[in-house]
Amino acid sequence: MMKRIRSAFLLVLLVFVFGTMALGSGESTEAKKVGEAETEASSVSSDDAKEAEVSEESKENTKADSNNSEIKAEYHVGESLSYKGLEVSFVESGYYTSDNDFIQPKDGNQYIRLQVHVDNKSGSDKSVSVYDFYCYADGYECEKSYFDDDLSASLSDGRSADGAVYFEIPQDAKDIEIEYEYDLFADKKAKIIFEGDKSSGMSFETNTSQSEDTYHVGDIIETKDVLITYLKAAEYESDNSFMTPKDGYRYVYIELEVENTSDSDQSVSYFSFNCYADGQSCDGFYGMEDGLSTTLSPGRKAKGTIAFEVPIDAQTIEIEYEDNVWTQNKLIFLYED
Repeated sequence: MMKRIRSAFLLVLLVFVFGTMALGSGESTEAKKVGEAETEASSVSSDDAKEAEVSEESKENTKADSNNSEIKAEYHVGESLSYKGLEVSFVESGYYTSDNDFIQPKDGNQYIRLQVHVDNKSGSDKSVSVYDFYCYADGYECEKSYFDDDLSASLSDGRSADGAVYFEIPQDAKDIEIEYEYDLFADKKAKIIFEGDKSSGMSFETNTSQSEDTYHVGDIIETKDVLITYLKAAEYESDNSFMTPKDGYRYVYIELEVENTSDSDQSVSYFSFNCYADGQSCDGFYGMEDGLSTTLSPGRKAKGTIAFEVPIDAQTIEIEYEDNVWTQNKLIFLYED
């Protein structure tokens, strides 16, 4: 069964990748703020520039590969695995009791939890999620379980994420192992030994510095296909008792206007945006009625919001939109109260 699910996942992934490539094909133009003075034209031809960009990317990949720590067959809480610039740290493990009456283990079973911290130092975008992890109790595969702090992040270079993975195991299981698949296509996995309640005491620095070339409320950004106006940034207070932020968190949103300046339909959705608070990935919030999700005909416009759940004490909040899948170029909207 799991092999069939895995094959189906790979098929969907490949369809998505090639579909995205088709949508992103064609000549691209770097995004720029409207009204900004044009810089002096470079003497390097576009072909030379592309070749230089590929060369630099190759250097970065080589550098990332050379910086890999030796991949071990077995890991424990308190250790980190580094592969191609993505560093995954196993911070804490333990048995978990759900306070949700509707999410409980089967009779004779119990939940376990592995807390994970991820740093992307690769020079390009990386993703990591609960679906990269598997669990075996006494050699038998165990089911995943899902809770509010599940690990799921698409990280830009220099960004980080915290999250957990959960499994349901027999209460009398003796040998419990969690596998992390750090290279999907090469089928490479590392084993983490579950040793019950164990904390590493690991701590990680936050990055409160502001990125270069961020956009502020009132800015108008011109890309190859759309014109984006940054209209507003504000905190959102939900009047729905079932939609409230976690303790120590709040909901924030930005409002954008998007105009299709191309000759073909263009789609923009809040699912294409990521948020980082002091460099840490934040969860999206989808409870606002005017969330940005649109497909525009040429010349048409739309307005909408993009919302996230962020720590109350976060000093720097940045919301990213990838406007070019080939170059991984990001438009970064700075959230300011």
